[in-house]
Amino acid sequence: MRALRPVLHAAALSLALAASPALAQKNTERDDARAIQGMIQANLAEVEAGKLASQKAQRPEVKKFAEKMIEDHGRKLEDLKSLADKKGVAAPDKPSGKHEAMLKKLQAAPDDQFDRVYMSEMVQAHQQVLQDTRKVAREAQDADLKAAAQKSAPGTEAHLKMARQIAGEKGAASK
Repeated sequence: MRALRPVLHAAALSLALAASPALAQKNTERDDARAIQGMIQANLAEVEAGKLASQKAQRPEVKKFAEKMIEDHGRKLEDLKSLADKKGVAAPDKPSGKHEAMLKKLQAAPDDQFDRVYMSEMVQAHQQVLQDTRKVAREAQDADLKAAAQKSAPGTEAHLKMARQIAGEKGAASK
């Protein structure tokens, strides 16, 4: 029995090493699936926040920005849902917890402060989305996901620039 231990250990080790590429493949597929889901949730939040802002915003430029968010992120959302369907990834139907918290903050904002709060949140959200999108564009293993992230980044940059300009006009932080 003692003589078999090194042989069994070596066999187990070679099986583990042989399985490593398969495990790595599973992890990257899981990471890509999470990235798709995260992108869907971010776009869901942008659409919902835009709908709320189109009702509550006081200033015309904030309402216009909100309508653009609904339109642009609605289009991105449909593209991402199609990608998720194509890849067999379950598409979330609601924003993530952190996005829900942002939406609750917007709902609770007093009318006279809504524009400032909304634009501040949009600057922060678009900074995070841009960072996440660039990471997906660099690290995704799936070519379709990588292409979707690369396609999305310039629009996110434009949204961030617009949000910063409007936030600056309202005195909101534009980190």
